Formats: sequence, C-alpha cells, structure tokens
Amino acid sequence: PPEDAPYFIISWIMNSCDSINPDGSEKPLTQTRDSLSHAQKMRAAMTHVFARKYGLGSRTWDKSEVTGKMHGNPSVSAMVASYMVSLANRKAHAGEAPNSARAITSDVLKKLYHFNNLPEFAEGIPYAPGSRDAPPDIHSWGG
Repeated sequence: PPEDAPYFIISWIMNSCDSINPDGSEKPLTQTRDSLSHAQKMRAAMTHVFARKYGLGSRTWDKSEVTGKMHGNPSVSAMVASYMVSLANRKAHAGEAPNSARAITSDVLKKLYHFNNLPEFAEGIPYAPGSRDAPPDIHSWGG
C-alpha cells in the first residue's frame, strides 16, 4: 500500500460517518451519516483485507529505518486509531448513543450474584431428556 494509505482509510470512513468532510468543512445537517458502529465495522473490514488478502498481518504501520519503505497494516496505524477516537468523541458530543448504551453497573452485578446464590439454585437440577413435541415451558430452559 502507498505511504498515505491511512489517509485514504480515514477519508473513506469520514465520507460515510463523520459530521465533517475530508476538507474540514461541516456537512449539512440534512446529509445522513452512518453510526460510530458502522465506522468501526468499516475499519475492521480494512484491517481484515490488509491482514488476510494482502498478508500484512496486524503489525502497526510504520516506516523501516533500513529500507525507508512502509510496512505493517495501514488500518492499524496510529493515525487511523487517533481518528477513530476523535470520531467517537464527536459522535458522543453530538448525542449519538454509545455502543454500550446500558453498561453493567456494580448494583446489577450484586443483584446477579445474589440471585444466582439463592438456596433453590444451590443444588443442580438432574438432567431429564425432553421431547421436541412437548409444548415449551418457560421455566424449563438451558438444559
């Protein structure tokens, strides 16, 4: 790939997902933009193509001091990583819901722990094969 491959990757993602154009101008509010999740998928696709199809692996993109040539995967470059963080910040500032809209809290973990340690769950339920023809029972799941 050319030395400026990270710029091409950033421009491609920016064109679809960012509120600014590659030239720095603001996109009109009427123009639809894809989500941060979509941008992450675009980057993952580029990482996969460069890693698998072109055999560049997952090494960072940098210039060899010996040959002066670029090596590694351009989508894993510091420039692309920095852009993705900036994009995530812009999306959050604009009010886009984060990928993990409902993160697990310590309170939820505590409730989960106490529920799983109730006396009725202390002993396992012996296995009893069921029938596929029997009507489903909401209390009999997971084996």
